[in-house]
Amino acid sequence: MLIGKLAEITGMSKDGIRHYEELGLIASSPRQAGTRWYRDYDESVVDTIEKVRQAQQLGFSLREIGPLLKAYREKPPTKAQTIAFLNERLTIVREKLETLRGVESFILEKLRHYDVHNCPPSWRGTRGRHQAARLLGVPETRKKRRPARSA
Repeated sequence: MLIGKLAEITGMSKDGIRHYEELGLIASSPRQAGTRWYRDYDESVVDTIEKVRQAQQLGFSLREIGPLLKAYREKPPTKAQTIAFLNERLTIVREKLETLRGVESFILEKLRHYDVHNCPPSWRGTRGRHQAARLLGVPETRKKRRPARSA
């Protein structure tokens, strides 16, 4: 099937389909019609795109999905392996949710500060900046102090 038909069936854009192909998630075969070359997609690509979407819903990036698809094609997982995989993924999602709840609390605290004091909270020199960095998993950086100028 041509890329336009695949886009129509999957609800993806042609550029999205090309991107999936560039990442190696799907494949096409070149097909010549007269002097022009077209990409011809097998009907199984529709199923592959659905698997990619499901993996994205599990929180995987497109780059992470490629190796998963390859492993699935080589040896589909057993029911027990699928359950174990989903349980591992659930643990990761719950950890991310916990981190996001911490970020949410921090933001709410800053908003309350802003409302009470009617001014933006000061981030400089407060533990707030360091707390935010820790919650977001960003390494803290401290400004180097310049030596005092001598006269």
